[in-house]
Amino acid sequence: MNQVEDADQRDLFEAQIIPLRLAITAMRDSGYKNTAYALAELIDNAVQAEASMIEVLCTEKRERVQQRVRSRLWQIAVLDNGTGMDAKTLRMALQFGNGTRLGDRTGIGRFGMGLPNASISQANRLEVWTWQNGPDNAIRTYIDLGAIDRQEMASVPPPEHQALPQHWRDISDHIGQHGTLVLWSELDFQRLTWKRAKRALERTEEIVGRVYRRFVADGTTRIRLFAVEQNSSEPIIDREVVVNDPLYLTPSPSMPAPFDTGAMFEEVFEDEEEIEFEGQVHTVRLKYSVASEQTVTLAGHVDRGKTAYGAHAARNMGVSVLRAGREIMLDHNWCIGYDPRERWWGAEVEFPPALDEVFGVTNNKQAATHFAELASTDWKELAEEGEGFMDVVDRLKQDGDLRGYLLNLSDAIKRTLIQLRDRIKAQSRGRRSSRKSRHDEPDDATKAANKGWKERSKERPLEEDAKALSQSDLEEIRADLTEEKSYTETEARELVQLIKDENLKVVFLEQDFPNATQLFNVDMKGSVTEIVFNRQHPSFEDIFGTVATVDEDVNSLSREEAQERLGRAVNGAKVVFAAWGRYEREAGIDRGRALRRVRDEWGQIAAKFVEPEEEFDL
Repeated sequence: MNQVEDADQRDLFEAQIIPLRLAITAMRDSGYKNTAYALAELIDNAVQAEASMIEVLCTEKRERVQQRVRSRLWQIAVLDNGTGMDAKTLRMALQFGNGTRLGDRTGIGRFGMGLPNASISQANRLEVWTWQNGPDNAIRTYIDLGAIDRQEMASVPPPEHQALPQHWRDISDHIGQHGTLVLWSELDFQRLTWKRAKRALERTEEIVGRVYRRFVADGTTRIRLFAVEQNSSEPIIDREVVVNDPLYLTPSPSMPAPFDTGAMFEEVFEDEEEIEFEGQVHTVRLKYSVASEQTVTLAGHVDRGKTAYGAHAARNMGVSVLRAGREIMLDHNWCIGYDPRERWWGAEVEFPPALDEVFGVTNNKQAATHFAELASTDWKELAEEGEGFMDVVDRLKQDGDLRGYLLNLSDAIKRTLIQLRDRIKAQSRGRRSSRKSRHDEPDDATKAANKGWKERSKERPLEEDAKALSQSDLEEIRADLTEEKSYTETEARELVQLIKDENLKVVFLEQDFPNATQLFNVDMKGSVTEIVFNRQHPSFEDIFGTVATVDEDVNSLSREEAQERLGRAVNGAKVVFAAWGRYEREAGIDRGRALRRVRDEWGQIAAKFVEPEEEFDL
């Protein structure tokens, strides 16, 4: 019988409710999003220990992997200059579900799971040195998963005196009279998100800079990232974490210029919601921001989503949920997934630890489940027959359903996001959404329409078809584009030149109509017919805004996102034709017959327009 089989037999004989080996295996799969979030748990402990300097230190080792020699992460450590621990506290800190801050609602800790849980999610061995009177007087203990699996370890060994190893003293920037070193070794490469130190620390920098932005911004906490290869003194990376503000109100050196020195977004407003829970009134603070006009003007003819700062904003989409100043999650559930413009608003919700149960905070502090659920839940879905909004709120509270405490908050956020989206849409008006940024050649739709127009002219010629555009006609078109349709002077001149060079008979344009219910207009300028779509019409956004917007970044869309957006455009077109159907029904018998004739003749012309351009992909 081998060791594993022998251990299984002992588990069965002892009849433990939760055998230790199985419990450890389950906890290793407890759901840290990636290695950076596991490291964040260790940083939490350092912040709680009042550390002013926290260092994430990595060493690489050259190993042969599949016939190749390459450098891979060997050890990861977090070193701080916090208060340190005595022997009793250290031993408790390595116990799952234990600790000195269980139930503490005053800081970012509480659950007693962070240190051991985060560590075994990434490594097979955890060692901790801590000192309160210089690193030479440090004490050390450890957890070894191999020993646990062999049933050679069932409890945390009593801490023993062991000075802090010289290697960590050499690469640290700050060894204080008190502090703690947490070391992960025997790393599990099936669990590590990144196998190289540089990539691991770069991604950690972005995430940690956002999670602890409050602490970094006010200067109370510095977080250093350092990596070196074994037996080398040349660092792979050595820098401090900077602020990563998803509201983009705080400039950061990590942002592309000019937003490294100036805010990219503007604050819209701050708000507060009071939640009464278990006899106490708690304040939840909200803050909202929206992209500045500078993000539009700097992009010029390029979609701002394709700029370096647009790509940065795409990685910070969502509602940032903070607990005691520390970000729990960046909640994407509040975003419209297919719309790239969601990157241009920011929202922050901050609540106190006393509302952990209400928000549904998980013990790894990576999610607020109740709050996230309400992003996609309308209060009417929770209502019983005849209930209004407050009836639902009161009943849920009476039933012990914690979502009842959050309905007012979620409703306020949803209403505000509608306003923010309207502001972002307004930034697009006057530039482009369905039209090209440059007009040096016709797009596919314009080519197909003009070919169809000219084929139709052979059957039913118009008097204007044979007339050449005069210079005054072209000037009238240019002036109309800039003065009435909000095209830039450059765009107008390019389009006029294109009309002249290609002898275009029909062009597609956009405009904000005074009448929001007017879908489109047909303007005649000499021999040119302008099909002008109304950007204010509700169907404009459904048909055109889903596939081409001022913030377009089509290349970044997944196949599913592209299919969803194209499906929305098709559905928008169907709804428009349904409105025509209703129009015919309301017209009465005589006028309805006339409309049907119009529809039939229009359909015949449409068939001719589409047929000539076989390669035009509808």
